[in-house]
Amino acid sequence: MRMFGPALLATLALSAMLPTAPAMAQRDDAESRYLPAPAISYPGGVESQRDVTYAELSGFRPLTLDLYLPPRTGKPQPVLVFVHGGAWLHRTARDGGEFRDFPAVLAGFAARGYVVASVNYRFSGEARFPGAVQDVGSAIQWLRGQAARYDIDPDHVVLWGSSAGGQIATLIGTGCDAPALQPPAAKGIATSPPCVQGVIDWYGLIDFEGPPSAVSKAQRAYLGCGPGDCPPGLARSASPLAYIDAKDPPFLIQHGNADVTVSPQQSVQLHDALKAAGVPVEIVLYPGVAHGFARVPGGGPDDAVNRQALAKVNEFLDRVAPVKR
Repeated sequence: MRMFGPALLATLALSAMLPTAPAMAQRDDAESRYLPAPAISYPGGVESQRDVTYAELSGFRPLTLDLYLPPRTGKPQPVLVFVHGGAWLHRTARDGGEFRDFPAVLAGFAARGYVVASVNYRFSGEARFPGAVQDVGSAIQWLRGQAARYDIDPDHVVLWGSSAGGQIATLIGTGCDAPALQPPAAKGIATSPPCVQGVIDWYGLIDFEGPPSAVSKAQRAYLGCGPGDCPPGLARSASPLAYIDAKDPPFLIQHGNADVTVSPQQSVQLHDALKAAGVPVEIVLYPGVAHGFARVPGGGPDDAVNRQALAKVNEFLDRVAPVKR
């Protein structure tokens, strides 16, 4: 993992904590909590608890996640943490791109025995980089702190992100112990770095120093600056390429080769850098598939590719974080 200078660390800390749009007003009762929605049942004995608060930061909305819990076996089980996309600007923990019913997809992994969490985080209009990365790190720390409550194996956490969520996931996967990316200390939350044992990247943006992409405006909002006017090292610090070393966990990378929103070359670049460092990595490029695994032409879900992509995720999970039977 590479380190960055004190000036950049201070810039990152300030940009994450100062909202770029008016923050939500604090509630009058500081001890109140937003109550989770009623639990939802899925096939296989899975129960989903929605809108569970994992962190509260002064001046911001409560940060929540959705849980998908398998039937209890008395054995601690690995955790799959999903980070949604949306150009760091919008969407929720129940959004998986072109999937028609993504909560049902997540519940399917829970039916296999995994504890599944899908995380909401602050958008670029609320907190610039590294705010969203720190939020997901906080969620990982919170989950580990809930190990006894939910039968979680804290030593087997796999992080999975799509699009903007892929950037967040790959950054935590490679830079989990970087000082500037650490979540703020919170009462009752473990302070160990939010490192994970596996990373799944679906079509995430990797290189913020590369040629302008179709999401360049979103990149500017996320970083608070653009090409030519960012503080030295800031764009580099948002890329997993800055942190890769041989200690990183295994990676699975998946991307459509007809993606014009985030070039598939981004995923190839990540794969090559990980491989050069000796990190176990697999890449799958799907021909004729656009961003979000959408069909080309016409858009909409490509069910065949979705099935293939999920099958690869299952294979990866079985290899790096198998369920205890």
